[in-house]
Amino acid sequence: MNEHLEFAKELAEEAGEIMTRYFSAEDIGTKWKEDDTPLTVADTMINDLVIDRVKSSFPDHGILGEEASYKEEREYIWVVDPIDGTIPFSLAIPLSTFSLALVNREDGQPVVGVIFDPFLKRLYSACKGKGARLNNHAIKTSSQEKLSRSYVSVIGSFDRDIGTGNIIEALRNEGAKSFSIQSQAYAASRVASGELIGSIFGYGSPWDSAAAALIVGEAGGVVTDLKGKQRRYDKFEDGCLLAANDKVYKELLRIMNENYRD
Repeated sequence: MNEHLEFAKELAEEAGEIMTRYFSAEDIGTKWKEDDTPLTVADTMINDLVIDRVKSSFPDHGILGEEASYKEEREYIWVVDPIDGTIPFSLAIPLSTFSLALVNREDGQPVVGVIFDPFLKRLYSACKGKGARLNNHAIKTSSQEKLSRSYVSVIGSFDRDIGTGNIIEALRNEGAKSFSIQSQAYAASRVASGELIGSIFGYGSPWDSAAAALIVGEAGGVVTDLKGKQRRYDKFEDGCLLAANDKVYKELLRIMNENYRD
């Protein structure tokens, strides 16, 4: 998969150039989608770029994108979120990433993944079975064994209450600090490199989590749904996603099962 990983990393750099170009532009062409979330010119431009590049380099692959897809029924698909964190991006807050994963539709699991923060020039990458890296340096999740004095990202959804208030209170009772970055890929990548001990994501979109799941897993972490099972990343699935280091995963899973609302 080295060829696919290098392709993904090069594409991430191209996407990052588009993100930085439009980041503080006077008019980023923000529109509102049917789900009341924002869409910028950069989102569409990057999604189209991924489709064009995949068609050219891997014509037998498909694309599943947040803004547009192509032949997503194929055996291998590239799952892309052109800008994960469009809300902060549209407000000129630098907490957004480009996320791309190559997913095998036989089992719905990612085999290659990249997450790129163009503002801090942090390129996270992973290839199944080969570990996770940040700017070509190997990374591991935090070794912290308790939630006390740790940081957890909690991201709800726009259309329903997942019990966010109860989850935050339960984390506080364990001595953890929680906040919402509004980008699952950004938050989960920080779990992989150890700054955060966990990330809770209350939405089932594959483009937000496909690359993150592989990178966190290859960094030694655990990523599952609330039943402790792997989620598929070739389609939308209901429910919450939990990413954490292996030391506190079970405790976070308990907190989520006690407080999550379907």
